[in-house]
Amino acid sequence: MKKNKVSIITLGCSKNTVESEAVAGMLLKNGFELAFDLSDTDNIIIHTCSFIQDAQTESHNQIKYAGSLKEKNPDLKIFVSGCLSQLLKDKMKELYPFIDGYVGTGNYSEIVKLIKKDKFFADTGCAGGVQNFKSRILSTTLPYAYIKISEGCNHRCSYCIIPNLRGNLKSRTIKSVVDEAKALAEAGIKELNVIAQDTTSYGTDIYGKPRLAELLKNISKIKSLKWIRLLYAYPSTINQELLETIYENENICNYIDIPIQHISANILKNMKRPLTTRRIIEKIKKNFPDMILRTSLITGFPEETETDFKEMLSFVKENYFEHIGIFGYSDQKTAPSYRLKNKIAQEVIEERKQILATEQLKNVVKNNFAKIGKTYEVLIENIDNNKFYARAYFQAPEIDNGIIVDRKKFFDIGKFVNVTITDYKDYDLIAK
Repeated sequence: MKKNKVSIITLGCSKNTVESEAVAGMLLKNGFELAFDLSDTDNIIIHTCSFIQDAQTESHNQIKYAGSLKEKNPDLKIFVSGCLSQLLKDKMKELYPFIDGYVGTGNYSEIVKLIKKDKFFADTGCAGGVQNFKSRILSTTLPYAYIKISEGCNHRCSYCIIPNLRGNLKSRTIKSVVDEAKALAEAGIKELNVIAQDTTSYGTDIYGKPRLAELLKNISKIKSLKWIRLLYAYPSTINQELLETIYENENICNYIDIPIQHISANILKNMKRPLTTRRIIEKIKKNFPDMILRTSLITGFPEETETDFKEMLSFVKENYFEHIGIFGYSDQKTAPSYRLKNKIAQEVIEERKQILATEQLKNVVKNNFAKIGKTYEVLIENIDNNKFYARAYFQAPEIDNGIIVDRKKFFDIGKFVNVTITDYKDYDLIAK
């Protein structure tokens, strides 16, 4: 019997999701069947993440779990792809002798050929990512999708191993991205979330200068797209043209995700991040006060003093950010920051994370209170216990808080409706 059922387990961020969707399309095109039940499949692909230690741990645990399934079903084939394979390279087979093959980030598309082979195969010779999205199969029935505009990163943040795992910046052409955006819109997608390791450097490698503003202008001409959202923007490459493009085009959300990581000049210097971060954020909010900002912060970075932490806490209190992801520093042996001295104790890191989260919750409550009585168009994403769960333009999928809508009549999941905010509960808004 032909063993053609394949299950894909995707770990990590939305960039990995896009790659798995592309490979799912390749599998279908090559006669394979996608299986969603791990107990009824012939092959399992685990697409891993290794950005931080927690992600590596999750990847290892998932591989071990797949191994336990293989003990019960020796005919099951297990393949590993992505960042963990790229990170560990030749150690993968030693760690997991039961796997049937693995590939790194630069040849994920080879996984299709790998499944067809009867012998073990491993290749982590080059870093990168999937570039062919023509056969992509979306993993959600909701009318939103991610579109990946480039791979890799030219920055060398001291705590980050992404360049080692994904290589330098490699942009897609404007035409290829716009063509994919059109295809997604024709498939019913209404919300497009623009992603990359570094979205705002898009185009510098092939056009000689950033071309993100031009790309967004072209995508915004696709009128059936209601929301276009920008994620993973690098602070120092955000320019006036980009901000004006976002502000002037109705279907581009006034929303930017800008991971600043810290605000103290001492820590930013050690992180090898732009020291102009504060000035950039202040300028955006001064000139574009309605712009919704999301960020990520890292506390507990080596040599972070109490003064450094209090400076970041003070910046959070200024309420520039509608949404903040707060992370504790994760030591990576292959990252330059691993060699820094004066590491912060884990209990201190956890305490500082909690202090930042408590302060940000005060901002969220203040911001949510200001929305009471206002009407927004929202996307209905789920229904449970006579409540609808939805998002507005100022809330990105999967990572931001949402809106709980009292159910007065039935709405189809995936539809856009107008709601009025009546209250809030911590992070979530309440509406009718």
